[in-house]
Amino acid sequence: MESVMALWKRVAILAALICAAIGCYAVGMAKGATSLVILGVLFELGFWVGLFKQNSNT
Repeated sequence: MESVMALWKRVAILAALICAAIGCYAVGMAKGATSLVILGVLFELGFWVGLFKQNSNT
């Protein structure tokens, strides 16, 4: 049961990261704010790193 909760927590964090990245991209492109685009890149990088990170329990 604990592994199911860990999986849902990981999925929720990854979903939040990709949503934050998309939001930063959208606002950054509309306003011409380079800092928001860079922040979006960082959020997306966090998403991809978290997606492909190996689980230490295996």
